[in-house]
Amino acid sequence: MTMTISSTETPLSPTRGGLDPAMPLKPARRIMPDLLRSEWEKLRSIRTTFWSLIITVVAMVGIGAIVAAVHTGTRSGRGFDALSGTFTGVLLAQLAIGVLGVLTVTSEYSTGMIRSTFIAAPQRRAVIMAKAGVVGFVTFLVGTVASFASFFVSAAILSSHGTHLSLGSPGALRSVIGVGLFLGILAVLAVGLGTIIRSSAGGIAALVGLLLVLPTLSQAIPSSIRDSVEKFLPANAGQAVFLHTDTGSLSPWIGLLVFGAYAVAGLGIALVMVGRRDA
Repeated sequence: MTMTISSTETPLSPTRGGLDPAMPLKPARRIMPDLLRSEWEKLRSIRTTFWSLIITVVAMVGIGAIVAAVHTGTRSGRGFDALSGTFTGVLLAQLAIGVLGVLTVTSEYSTGMIRSTFIAAPQRRAVIMAKAGVVGFVTFLVGTVASFASFFVSAAILSSHGTHLSLGSPGALRSVIGVGLFLGILAVLAVGLGTIIRSSAGGIAALVGLLLVLPTLSQAIPSSIRDSVEKFLPANAGQAVFLHTDTGSLSPWIGLLVFGAYAVAGLGIALVMVGRRDA
């Protein structure tokens, strides 16, 4: 007697993620809180986060204080833009934040942990958005706190030499908050670059190129159009919200908006590419 056993089950088809494409996935908006908690745990558990944020705070407060002391002590404050000088440390802090944003993604690619992440959460775009959201928000908070600290320390040094600077000074409060926004947006841009390039060295090099090398290369542009081009470069546009050294730069909030557009574009490209490439 022959028995025939039938089954309606079908084997899982091999895919890049090892999952059946017909398997229903939880909507990204419903898993986002879980992804945010997961990315927060990852972020706070690695040394890079601690050191990058420490460097950010020390650079902003320390360099700002040194610049204020040097200018007031040796030049009696003449010709010194006290408000812009307060945030000179941001020029170093932005590199620390950029490295943090890039490594948030590339460290997982280098160790292979990104595969486990994508198996646990097949919604790859949601994972990258969660990374960008967590790093951007944490950076904004720390950057804003460091900005206020830098401002008050520098203001105390300036006041001892007869230069008055307070949050009520023209543009002061906007600049203090703008520093935090600039660093938060920069972190999102760095996450995008890290996702696109998937290499720590390559991502950091690309970031440095955008922030530091590109403005230098722009000096080769004919002077007739140089000013029109330079103010739209990523670093120049973003820093317009807290630096006031160039009357030909974009207005503060327009500059920050342009910088935000760069970050959105970078993250958008990253989201498209992460869905098309193997982990």
